[in-house]
Parts: sequence; C-alpha cells; structure tokens
Amino acid sequence: MDNKLSEAEKIINDMSKNIEVSIVEDMIKDNKIPFIYEEKEYRVRLLNRVEKEELDMLRRKKFGALLKDSDILLEKDLILQLKKRDINVDEIDADIKKLEAQERDVQIKLGESLAKNEGETIFNIYKEQIENFRIDKQIKAAQKTILLEFSLENQLLNYVAEIITYLSLEVKNEAGRWQRMFKSLDDFRAYTDEKLITQAGAYAMILQYF
Repeated sequence: MDNKLSEAEKIINDMSKNIEVSIVEDMIKDNKIPFIYEEKEYRVRLLNRVEKEELDMLRRKKFGALLKDSDILLEKDLILQLKKRDINVDEIDADIKKLEAQERDVQIKLGESLAKNEGETIFNIYKEQIENFRIDKQIKAAQKTILLEFSLENQLLNYVAEIITYLSLEVKNEAGRWQRMFKSLDDFRAYTDEKLITQAGAYAMILQYF
C-alpha cells in the first residue's frame, strides 16, 4: 500500500509541475517571450554577452554601495532586529513547512481516493483543502517578503530584476523591426507606464531564470 500511495503522490506532484512547466514553455519562443500590450508588440529576450557584462558591472557597483550604507542590513541582521520586536521570521518559515507537510498528507489522501475511485465529492474536498493550504502558504510567504523587503539581499535582487528588464525589453517599430525599448537606464527609470514595466519584468525574470 505504501508503494501505491507514494506512486500516487508522485503522479499528483508531477502533474502539477508539468502543468506549470508547460505553461512557461508555451510562453517562450526562441529564447524570447513575446506579448501584446495596448495593441503594440513587445518582447523580452535573453541577454547577450555584452549585456551580461553590463549587468555584472552594475550589480557589483550596487552591491558595493549597499554595503557602505549603514541603514541597510543584511538579511540575518534584519531577522535579529525583528526578533527584538517579537517578530520571528523563523516561526513563519516553520509555519510554511507545517503547511507543506499538511498539503503533502492531503495529496496522499487524494491519491488514495483516486486509486479507490471514491467519487467526485471526496475528490473535491481534498482538492479544496490543498488549495487552502497553498493560499495560506502564499500569505505566509508574502508576510516574510514584506518583513525582509529592505534587506541588502532583497535590495540587490530588485535592482538586478530592474536592470534585466531594462536590458531585455524590446518593441516592434513601425517598420516591423525589433529595437531596444530603452537606450539608457535613465530612460528606463523615467518611463511612467508601470503596468508595462511590471509585465515585462515578470516575463524577463521567467525567461532569465527558467
């Protein structure tokens, strides 16, 4: 029975992962993610060698500047400061692990239910429980993100995401050719359409780290 349950759980997890992977793979075309925004064609693409060198240079400079700023704490130091105010990030991590364990248990029950063909009602109950656990995990993860938002590590990650978006976003011009959206980082930062930048940034990070 244990082997059957393990196999059922593996099938459920693999199905979930495959669905997510297939969605991402469908978005990526020739190392690019094209999208339409307000009837114009845009895309983000993988950085070329020169752009990667620019990214590394800017990242090193930013890291050095952050280290010199006494108001910005490393994540481990920020966690210690939060503990002094009775905010325990480790407890949030523990809650997330507990929710993951609970979700895992229900996934096993779901697999057992599928194997026994217990019907749609019990299937929907387990499915709803799994969704609730995932929502609770997302809430906990969001709490942790907010608490650690201003750590040095997160400041650097946000900066890197900004640079990758600036370097990789292209727009199709009137001649039907792709061109870089921004000529400089100053141009990028002066751009006011946050919705487009947010969408492009999400796609850029998916593409760079998928």
